[in-house]
Amino acid sequence: MKKILGYFKDYHKVYFDPKLYLICLLFIAALITFNYSVDFEDSYIDSFRGKNIRILFFAMYHLFAYYGIILIIYYFGKKNLKLTRTFWIKSAAGFLILGFDRSFIGYYDALKSAVPPETLQFYFKLAYNGIRFLTILIPLALLKFLFDRKTGEGLYGLRLRRIDLRPYWVMLALIAPVIYIVSFSPDFIDYYPTYKRTGGALFAQYYHIPEAVSKIVYETFYLSDFLYTELFFRGFLVIGFTNLLGKNAVIPMAAAYSVLHFGKPLGETIGSVFGGYILGIIALYSRNIWGGVFIHGGIALLMETFAFVQMK
Repeated sequence: MKKILGYFKDYHKVYFDPKLYLICLLFIAALITFNYSVDFEDSYIDSFRGKNIRILFFAMYHLFAYYGIILIIYYFGKKNLKLTRTFWIKSAAGFLILGFDRSFIGYYDALKSAVPPETLQFYFKLAYNGIRFLTILIPLALLKFLFDRKTGEGLYGLRLRRIDLRPYWVMLALIAPVIYIVSFSPDFIDYYPTYKRTGGALFAQYYHIPEAVSKIVYETFYLSDFLYTELFFRGFLVIGFTNLLGKNAVIPMAAAYSVLHFGKPLGETIGSVFGGYILGIIALYSRNIWGGVFIHGGIALLMETFAFVQMK
């Protein structure tokens, strides 16, 4: 834990600028307010579900948040940005990958013709999380080869050496009571557990298995999703851009990360800004994403667990 606190002390000692932080927070707040006022993602972008244009819409929405902060930093804050041709190509390619990942449902028709109707929704939810090694992992490996093959750190921090999860257990223990309190809010109860939208009960009934099996299978696939989320946001956007942005890589990532949460409860979206910022600093210094995977997955599991308790 002392090491992690040292990360934050060093980062803010060198980087913190009240004016810059205020302007960035106002920009992110305006973006969140816009989305939740007009329900932009759910009402507009999602209306193009199944169409290729949705890939571009998602990419541009994240890019607006990301580039917006980059420009704020450039004009009002730190000047040591290397906004080279490589930066623009690499960042745009990355967000197109994210847009594709968020939009790709090409496997739905294949599932529809291959599985019983009673189980389709459940299989679709499993595939949505399980397919991300094709939509995130492999494309990022290609970008690593094209732009960063001379650097170490594995695939953008996805390395297994010298992982110490003890500080993250402490962090998770401190966060757990807060999540429990939030679990009583109407927005939380309305959205969680995510399992309730999977058709897991019908799946269990069709195959004559205990519903607990459906829950365990779904939650396992659901938790694997956070590996890919951390790989993209803390790995690619922070570790992958340190050579071009330095410490400037963290805040733009946190802004883009908040967009990922649009459609979820407002409190969770606001919390994602600060959570993404914290995990971004940890990734910046540790050059590793596994702590973030543990924390992110742990929080998600606690949210699911507390939501199941609320349902009883």
